[in-house]
Amino acid sequence: IDPFIPLGMRVSLLQIILAAGQQAGVLTAGDIDDNLNFEFYLGFNNRTHEGIETQESNFVAPDLSDRIVVKVQDSTGAHFPCAAVTASAADTTAILPAGTNGLLYLFPTLDGLSSTALTLTAVPPGGCSGQCVAAAGQATAAGDEVTLVIAGAAAGLPQAMDVVFVIDTTGSMGDELSYLQTEFSSVFDRVKEDNPQVSIRIGLVLYRDQGDAYVTRTFGLSDAISTRAADLNEQTFDGGGDFPEAMLEGMQAGLEMEWREGNTARVMFVVADAPPKPGTYAQTVQVAKTARSKGIAILGLAASGVDGTAEYLMRLFAAVTGGRHLFLTDDSGVGNSHQEPKIQCYQVTRLDSLLVRVLKSQLLGERVEPSAQEILREVGRQERGVCIIDITTTTTTTTTAAATTVATATTDSGSTSAGMSTTAAGSTGMSEAPDGTDVSLPTGLDFASESGMDTMSGSGRPQVGMVLVGVAMFWGAKAAWLSALLCSCDPLMGPNNPGPG
Repeated sequence: IDPFIPLGMRVSLLQIILAAGQQAGVLTAGDIDDNLNFEFYLGFNNRTHEGIETQESNFVAPDLSDRIVVKVQDSTGAHFPCAAVTASAADTTAILPAGTNGLLYLFPTLDGLSSTALTLTAVPPGGCSGQCVAAAGQATAAGDEVTLVIAGAAAGLPQAMDVVFVIDTTGSMGDELSYLQTEFSSVFDRVKEDNPQVSIRIGLVLYRDQGDAYVTRTFGLSDAISTRAADLNEQTFDGGGDFPEAMLEGMQAGLEMEWREGNTARVMFVVADAPPKPGTYAQTVQVAKTARSKGIAILGLAASGVDGTAEYLMRLFAAVTGGRHLFLTDDSGVGNSHQEPKIQCYQVTRLDSLLVRVLKSQLLGERVEPSAQEILREVGRQERGVCIIDITTTTTTTTTAAATTVATATTDSGSTSAGMSTTAAGSTGMSEAPDGTDVSLPTGLDFASESGMDTMSGSGRPQVGMVLVGVAMFWGAKAAWLSALLCSCDPLMGPNNPGPG
């Protein structure tokens, strides 16, 4: 790179070459835990399900409004992973496992219980023995939070993890999944490096559609991570045709894997860009209920092309199984445009880093947050996954001649609203924003934190044009050369990828 180009505008030739290939760390993604933002989620659910019930005559949306939160602990206050919880109301009973965080979200109507007045008990995942005393408690109404303490037994973190990827391999998924194939091994290598004592097994279910080369193709749970990575790398992406795909059959095949029981972290990723076939919505939700009864957390990963129906169902799967909803974003420039999710807050990081954090969270039973260096872009504000929404608008003014920069955000209707304002002094104010509104100022993509590559200096893709204009004014021919190099070599900054929004 020409040494006369300012340092903040330099891009290493090595980085340009690497960015043009399919290396780990290219895809970008965000996530939402709807159980941590339950009132917001109920609003989304209520606004969406009626339209889906209209288009799917045999589908009745589950009522989740009567949720009761059960926290299971040992006598030291540590969360009790995978504890078995029994809930009874009159002559109805449900037995369900808590998550690895010791939490169980009870939905009495969904769980077939006759009332929200419940008698609750909890025992360790293998049952009580020796000095163990089963925990007991009561819930009286929807919205209750009940803590159950198991005495005489010590809680321990899971020493086993089973992970199944259920992946749509139709033609529309090819661009993004070619990158997922590259990132697969690095994700589990990093989880294993930090948790060498944990037995990790991986399974794959690939699904397409009726009439394609296959409807489902299964690779069972195995601790040979490199073998499963090779199996995924051998797959091609083809078929489909119409928009909905055989998600039901894929998820059913995932449930039929030989999952380990007891104190085991169990995770099913559903990677898709389309909803299930019409007429199968109710059956697909039933599969999620079965996963719930087995203690399998479902985490959807929404790719480009996901519509409102797919988002509704994938978030429903996550909510009832204690999982999260993950979604790819446009920040990487890979694949087609990605629908902005209808949520209040999220952080964009590299997908591989997000997957590592999610899997570590399942093992530790607590959230693993991204570092400041990992966050590429932030929508709204949050603290440990809980969205923070300001009720009133804060106006920032200045009496100096310094300019005030205002970031605007586009709502679903296409209108714009003021988001975050920043003065020369650095103070900020944020107004309440509708679902999915981006009130963040753009930040740069930094692939250096974990990949070992040089850092891409400067601002993110939305500001590339501004940077090049400035360079053109002051550096003439040098800037023209740099612009041509970036546009022809860097997939994140090319002319066909002008940036999100």
